[in-house]
Amino acid sequence: MLKHRLIIALLTSCLLLCCTAQAVTLGINVADEKNGNSLADASVYIDGEYVGSTASDGTYSYVHSGKKDLRLKVVRKGYRDWTEYVDADRTRIQVDMACKDETLTFELYDAGTLRPVVGARVEIKGDGVSSSGTTGSAGSAAFSVRGDTLYNVEIRASGYSDLSKTVQMESSGRVVQYWLFSSDLLAIQVRDSETSTPLGGAEVVVDSARAGVTDADGRLTLHLQREKRYSLKVTAPDYQPYQEERYLDADNVLILVHLSKSAYPVSITAFDEAMKPIAGAEVFLNGTLKGKTNAYGRFTISDLHAGTYEIVVRAPGYGDWTETRQISGKGEDIVAELKYDRASVTIRAEGPDRKAVADAIVVIDGQVVGVTDGLGCFNTALVTNKVYAVTATRDGYENISVDAEIPLGTTEFTVPLAMEQTFNVWVLVAGVGVVAVVILAAVVVVRRRNAGTGRGRSLGRGRL
Repeated sequence: MLKHRLIIALLTSCLLLCCTAQAVTLGINVADEKNGNSLADASVYIDGEYVGSTASDGTYSYVHSGKKDLRLKVVRKGYRDWTEYVDADRTRIQVDMACKDETLTFELYDAGTLRPVVGARVEIKGDGVSSSGTTGSAGSAAFSVRGDTLYNVEIRASGYSDLSKTVQMESSGRVVQYWLFSSDLLAIQVRDSETSTPLGGAEVVVDSARAGVTDADGRLTLHLQREKRYSLKVTAPDYQPYQEERYLDADNVLILVHLSKSAYPVSITAFDEAMKPIAGAEVFLNGTLKGKTNAYGRFTISDLHAGTYEIVVRAPGYGDWTETRQISGKGEDIVAELKYDRASVTIRAEGPDRKAVADAIVVIDGQVVGVTDGLGCFNTALVTNKVYAVTATRDGYENISVDAEIPLGTTEFTVPLAMEQTFNVWVLVAGVGVVAVVILAAVVVVRRRNAGTGRGRSLGRGRL
């Protein structure tokens, strides 16, 4: 029994040794066929089945039985697929992969007109490859190149400045677009010298010929031959003209022109409501005090730049005069008529005993304006620097009228009215009558008393 077990164990070991001896390890090394660089992450397929991917050094080991040949396929992005049959007993294989041909397309456009540039020569170089071509009617040229490669590009076209670029190809096709600038292209930009704001509508004249006007951004594109002298003139409404002789070098592409605003004489004359000049009135432009009017009410600025201004004229005792004025193309003579300030005026009516006279009718300059209140007062607003006829009437009082002058610059003013009571004849007659009756009654009483006293005396004598 023991012998049988030893025989079985021996046979099993032999079988295992035989199987181990037949297993084969295939070492796969993947590299770029042009430069020999190892290619990591290349997918490995055996007989159509994915088995793994190459390591960072481009290698992969596959263990198989060694009984049959293998169909090996290697796939990597940017490269053509590699496929080959491998003998069953082979232990190492070198896989050199070729990059896929990708299409690199150039599209060229005129920077001024935006139209395609036809007939431009494009030359590319990179990784040992050199190729050139010419743009067609659509302004494009295409090249078959390797992916993952850096190319140097040189572009030349008649009448345009040369252009040099570098293009990094990916693992897929690419389209690049470039502007080509005319070799005689020149841009002029016009700005305000003080604010640097672009000036649209400025007219540009070159060698006495009108070249055009600037756009909203203050720009105008011209085509001028280089290494030549030109007479340049730029004008704009309300700006001083700009003019110079200019030599254009080959490298000149932009000319900046700064225009200064034109200046005009402006005078401001301040009058009151009676058209009398106001001396010492303050003049403000856009909130800034510029000066004061002279004895004739006049203030002058000899060189005010063109523009829009808020003008304020201010003087004590007057309301502010304000106006917005566009200064443009010529001088201005501005008249400012200032209205007098208004004062709060209280009209107070009092009787002889200084008691308030309520409900008195108040008349100013012939116009009924109101009645006094319980305190004998009436309030109103009146223009200063003026004399008013103020009248008050009320039953039982004499009418009263005064001339009240409201001084210039006054803010509060009181007009006192002392009203006398009216003399009533009938009240006097009634009073006299009452007094007469009282006196008559007193006389009657006295007489009666006297008469009674007399009779008493007579009776006394008789008894005696």
